Amino acid sequence: MIARMSERGAQGSEGAWRRVGRHGRRVAVWVWAIALFVMWPAPTALAVPVVGAGTAKASETKKPDAARTRARALRRARHKALDVALKQVPGRVDPAARKAVRKAAEAWTGAYRVLSETHEGEQVRIEVEVEVDLVRLTKRVQVRDSGGGIPMFRLGDVSVAAGCGEAPAVEEVVRSELSGQGAVTLEGGNKAPTLDVTLGCDALGAVRHTYLHAAFVQISATADGATVAQLHAPAFGTAPSQAVAAGVQGALSDLAEALAAHRRGHVRVRVRSPMPSARIRRLETAMRNSVLGVSAVEVGAIERGIVELHVRGSLSPRALGKKLEALSLPGFSLAIVAVERPDVLTVVLE
Repeated sequence: MIARMSERGAQGSEGAWRRVGRHGRRVAVWVWAIALFVMWPAPTALAVPVVGAGTAKASETKKPDAARTRARALRRARHKALDVALKQVPGRVDPAARKAVRKAAEAWTGAYRVLSETHEGEQVRIEVEVEVDLVRLTKRVQVRDSGGGIPMFRLGDVSVAAGCGEAPAVEEVVRSELSGQGAVTLEGGNKAPTLDVTLGCDALGAVRHTYLHAAFVQISATADGATVAQLHAPAFGTAPSQAVAAGVQGALSDLAEALAAHRRGHVRVRVRSPMPSARIRRLETAMRNSVLGVSAVEVGAIERGIVELHVRGSLSPRALGKKLEALSLPGFSLAIVAVERPDVLTVVLE
C-alpha cells in the first residue's frame, strides 16, 4: 500500500542508498526491516488513503516559474487531502489543534502519490492520494477532557540535532506541539519541574524497490537529571525531509502521550502483591475516606503482579507515602518500597 506512493520513479534511489555512509550495512538491514514491517499486512490499518486536488497558476508570482507553480499546486493538493482526513475525525475538533495540524501539513502528508497532473495554459492541476494516520490525527485534534489536570512539567531547553532541519523552526514545533497537546506548560512558575527535550534525527536513505525514503527519530525528556521518557519513531516520506518531518511529528505525539500521565496533584501508586483483589478495593476506600489531601482514587493500570492506582489530590509521593504507612488497614498492612521522582510511589501489601 504505502510502498507504491510517490510522484517520482525509483530513479536515483541506488545513489542515495550508497550515500548512507560507513554504517551502510547496518543501516541497510535496518531500512529493510522497516520496509518489511510497513508492507507486512497488519490486523488493523493505522492509515487511511485520502484524495485531494490542488491548482496553481503561473501568474500568481511576479516571476513565473513552472517548477514553483507545480510545487504550489502539489502543496495545495496535500493540504486538501489533509482537510478531507480532518473531516473524518469523530467527535468535536479543537480549532487550535486543527490549525496546528494544517500548519504542519508536510509532516502529516509525507507519503503520497500523484494520481493525475494536467497543464492547461498557465494553470497546473494535481490530484494526490495521501496516507494519513487517522488514529494519531484523532488523538491530536479531538477536544480533550478538561478534567485531565495541570501538566507537571514546565518546558525548558530544547536541543535539536542537525539532521532534524533548521533548529529554530524545529524547536518551535517541539514547543507548540507539546504545549498544544497539554503535555507541558510554558509558564509553570518556579514550583514546576523543568523538562529538557533532546531530539535526534537520521535520514536513512531511499528504501530499495520502493519509492520511499526512511528516517529514524529519537527523542528524550529529562527532569532534574532523571529520564522521564525516551522514545523513537521510524517514518517514511517521498523525500528525506518529509520522512524526517513525519518522524518528528510521530515522536512528539508519542512523547506527549507519555507525559500526559504526569500531572500536578496526581500520584501513581504502584501496588505490589495486590492479591486478593479485595485488598485493592479496601485500600482505595481507605485512601478516599481517611487520607487528608486525597480527593480521588482509581485503578489506572494492571500489570503482572502490580496494580497501579492513580491518586488525585494535593500530596506529593513522599507525603502520601508517610500517610499510607500510618493508615490502619483491615486484615493487612502496607510498606513503602520506593519513592521515584517525579510522581511514582511503590508500595507492597503484607
